[in-house]
Amino acid sequence: MLVAITYALCTILVVFYASARLRMYRRNPKGLRYPPGPRPHFLLGNIRDLPTGGHEWIALEEMSKKYNSDVIHFQVVSSHVVVLNSLQVASDLLDKKSMIYSDRPRLPYAKELIGWSWSMVVMCYHEGFSAHRRIVQQSFQPSVVTSLHRPVMQSEVDKLLKNLLASPDDFADHLRSMAGAIVMMITYGYQVAPKDDPYVRLSEDVHNSGDRRMPVAHVVDLFPILRYAPARLFEFKRRALAARKLVYKMRNAPFQMVKERLAAGTALPSMATSLLEKGVVADGIESEALIKNCTAIIYGAGVDTTSAALTNFFLAMIMYPEVQERAQRELDAVVGKDRLPEFGDRPRLPYLACIIKEVLRWRATSALGIPHCTTTDDVYRGMFIPKGTTVIANLSAMLHDESVYPEPEVFNPDRFARGAGGSEGAPDPARVAFGFGRRICPGRFFADDVVWLAVVNILHIFKLEKKIGSDRRVLEPDVKWSSGPVSVPSSFGCKITLRLAGGESLIPSLE
Repeated sequence: MLVAITYALCTILVVFYASARLRMYRRNPKGLRYPPGPRPHFLLGNIRDLPTGGHEWIALEEMSKKYNSDVIHFQVVSSHVVVLNSLQVASDLLDKKSMIYSDRPRLPYAKELIGWSWSMVVMCYHEGFSAHRRIVQQSFQPSVVTSLHRPVMQSEVDKLLKNLLASPDDFADHLRSMAGAIVMMITYGYQVAPKDDPYVRLSEDVHNSGDRRMPVAHVVDLFPILRYAPARLFEFKRRALAARKLVYKMRNAPFQMVKERLAAGTALPSMATSLLEKGVVADGIESEALIKNCTAIIYGAGVDTTSAALTNFFLAMIMYPEVQERAQRELDAVVGKDRLPEFGDRPRLPYLACIIKEVLRWRATSALGIPHCTTTDDVYRGMFIPKGTTVIANLSAMLHDESVYPEPEVFNPDRFARGAGGSEGAPDPARVAFGFGRRICPGRFFADDVVWLAVVNILHIFKLEKKIGSDRRVLEPDVKWSSGPVSVPSSFGCKITLRLAGGESLIPSLE
């Protein structure tokens, strides 16, 4: 039986390849050159050339240097993949030609197997992207963030400080809980439990269930017909089906909770309650489905990126203590030692602003972003980029471009400081970190506020240092970052102690 199935699949793949090659020839009738890249192999093209095994963004950056081009090309069976390795080409294509470059590829594994097709992040234009984006953008425009969301941020950062004081070794869990608590209150009006909250745990389960590979590198993305493969024979199918149940629950469970509380008259103000009460309309999309999708994507995307950025901040502080000390001197001069920093202090804390920028640049929270897709043929610098090409922006390479950010591996906030005569510092990494064109992150102002408030309060109260082992030796962090939509750092130790005498008295009582 297994032999017959294997033979049938091989036959289908050969026929598929032959017809695909013919279509590729017809799509480039003038024989224009593709961007530089490795030479395709027989039948499978450049499948073996796609980097795997982690830190793929580094391998793609090295390929860019090898082929002396910031645009590199892969032929993957019947499809084309183009990787952009500089801000210039990303701006030229994803920003200036956003009409062509703002769609998403099919992504069979994520959308059809795991069930992310409702998510605005991977949604194609014809699937209702514009309607979803409009709702999310209205809920997170700067005026709304300032008036409605900042009080929630302040409350949860206060709880974060208390948790760091009580159990400092669990700092990574506390950061994730804080991010989850802010998102859940703003989105659903739900106050998370101090420990082991079911919705925070669900978000973690969804994150851990995903296949953390380079975008479009999964076997089902390369051979979509394999989505019909029997689960009993293929482990990836069983894993996808298990993840699908979690994704379904993440989309539906908190939304149903809000509806029940509304009916009982106990619902707190939130994005979900506001949308349900006033209603939303979009052609071809049922109102409740639209609201459910928009709130779930905030829940799904907001936690991972925020907690990853803050964990990177902790790592930077223990690796560069001189940066931490300078930031704390600035805080003492501006804020003093009798209160916590507030948003009103932000204009007077320029070095802290540079630290936030360097956190975004030093380790991208989404090293390869989410792939774009072309909606029509294009020619760039004499190179042919066909309709339907998957376009990956190597955000890490852009943020580590030595011509823009000298010594890119060094955490150096001074690179963003104004120079003599008021000259500008290095380009703001937010220009890259939050995406391009019509796919730029609509929650970028919200995320910036959360990270800033957490960073300045942590630095004001605590001192962060490398852990000391049982043998009294300093434990040097050995950190790797995961592949996938969010680049999450692996665990590392951090010694957290009070910096100010009596600093615990500054933390508001939360009883």
